[in-house]
Amino acid sequence: MKLYKYYPDTNYSYKSLSMKGLWCHYPKKMNDPFDCLGYIDRKFNKKQIADFKEHLDVKNKTLQNLLKCDDNKIADFINQQRKITIEKFAFCSLSKSVDDILMWSHYASGHSGFALEFEFGEEEINSNFQEVKYVKVLPEFRTEKLAKFLNGEDEYLEYLLSDISIKAHLWKKEKELRIWRKKPTYYHYKLKNLKAVYFGINCSLETKAILLHLLNEKGENFQYYTMEIKDNPIRLTYK
Repeated sequence: MKLYKYYPDTNYSYKSLSMKGLWCHYPKKMNDPFDCLGYIDRKFNKKQIADFKEHLDVKNKTLQNLLKCDDNKIADFINQQRKITIEKFAFCSLSKSVDDILMWSHYASGHSGFALEFEFGEEEINSNFQEVKYVKVLPEFRTEKLAKFLNGEDEYLEYLLSDISIKAHLWKKEKELRIWRKKPTYYHYKLKNLKAVYFGINCSLETKAILLHLLNEKGENFQYYTMEIKDNPIRLTYK
């Protein structure tokens, strides 16, 4: 699968390229409060509360005491645990699209930055990437899966991460995939995964020179593209 990472023309971007890594950061450090809708407090119906209580490990004394609480306190606990889980993980965003005007504007410093093209195999995609879901209404949260995760059943972590890989429907054109890590760190890729670089329409000669230097080891067959504006219809393309 081909995926693209947009970068502003900053030293942090050049460092990421020199490290051969995709930087993963905490959700709260992102500039968009809608990046992780999991931060929103959910309301839970009686069935959801009952499912949560039913699947809790009653051998755990802390969880035993929780069962004595009323539904409102249990709902507060569920929301708190969801947020605690979110705050422990960091992510990096990539896109299936390289020609989206708004993404170049938002993530590549007003088209003066660049984008990198990667190609990852199916096994790596399935193991390390999670596709973002775009919704108009938040899906019902499966409280029993959180209960099982709290019991120590780690296989339910993937569901909790999918709950925070939800964005508002208006971001659908981003076609985003996420890499999740247990702390802020680089997701290191192999040099062979990096296939091309795309210069923004406002990319300076200085930025291009820096990128050419950093990508020198890729050799003559590496692809360099420059974005350009087309009309009828108005769009971005590359040459």
